[in-house]
Amino acid sequence: METPARTGRRGVDQCGVICCRVERGGRLSVLLITSRDTGRWVIPKGYLQKKEKPYRCAQREASEEAGVRGKVRKKLLGYYSYLKDQEQPLTVSVHLLRLESETTHFREYGERQKIWISPADAASLVDEPELQEIFRAIDADNPLTSQDRLKPHRIHGRRPRADAAVSLAALPGLT
Repeated sequence: METPARTGRRGVDQCGVICCRVERGGRLSVLLITSRDTGRWVIPKGYLQKKEKPYRCAQREASEEAGVRGKVRKKLLGYYSYLKDQEQPLTVSVHLLRLESETTHFREYGERQKIWISPADAASLVDEPELQEIFRAIDADNPLTSQDRLKPHRIHGRRPRADAAVSLAALPGLT
């Protein structure tokens, strides 16, 4: 595959985010949303604003496109490329966000659907091969350890997950 034209900062055109949460029993789930135009499954992503840091852009896109807020990792999880509108090649830097809260009403509510699923299922639903690989790496590396010592966060309407923690540092691209 040819390298797409790189017009943004450090060769990145857009910033995206993989939102994750720990379910009961310690299982990791990731968020997918539908694109507004084609309805295919994607991650929240968008263009950097002037002087915006990539991880902050990813955090903003999660809020605007999916109503998700949380702690985002500054270090990249990886990159993927895709064709916007079937003609413009773009490169997306991907960050990881740990869910802290989720709202049902957000900027693009009504324009998108969203689902929380396993990383393996997410890999089978997205079209971009490089993004599929990022999801497969998350699934294969089993990031559910206590090494991070992250305090579990309560998901609105759910019981606390006191015994579950996610080791985000163990994921590829974060070392």
